[in-house]
Amino acid sequence: MPAEEILVRVDDKDNQVGTDTRENCHLGRGLRHRAYVVFLFHGGRLLLQRRSREKLLWPGYWDVSYTSHVYPGETYFEAALRRGMQELGVKPRKLEDVLAFTYEAPFGRYSENEYCKLLVGEFDGSCTPNPAEITETKFTTLEGLRKEMRQEVANYTPWLRLAFEGFLRNGASRKYRGLTE
Repeated sequence: MPAEEILVRVDDKDNQVGTDTRENCHLGRGLRHRAYVVFLFHGGRLLLQRRSREKLLWPGYWDVSYTSHVYPGETYFEAALRRGMQELGVKPRKLEDVLAFTYEAPFGRYSENEYCKLLVGEFDGSCTPNPAEITETKFTTLEGLRKEMRQEVANYTPWLRLAFEGFLRNGASRKYRGLTE
């Protein structure tokens, strides 16, 4: 990771409007910037992670397989491959762009204000979580996650909830429904 992360600022249609520091993009109401979330599947099950308690935003919450930002000069896919290695030590098989959404979510003095893509793929099931980022991981079925989120929605990051709802709604989930449901 660069000493000071520079993020790509965008409008609501993902047109680049500039760059700024990660801090500025998250302070107060935040500045709209490019981000992505990744759902990784193995054997019909989705990998989730619990965010480190050291994270500034949503520490200890259950999250997507991994997530981050796109740096200047990177594509969403290049950024996702970079971060897959940094967070989980994984190189997913081909990632599929299945959904884009914008959202704002405040958390204390900070907030997320993102144009976010959901990238979905498969991997071999083995990972080595970075303890600075992740405290634990688990596999779940889509139906299992739906049930858990109904019962304890406050334990999940806002972007996981939005990505999951969109994933189920747009039909992309049919490809990843395994025999385990």
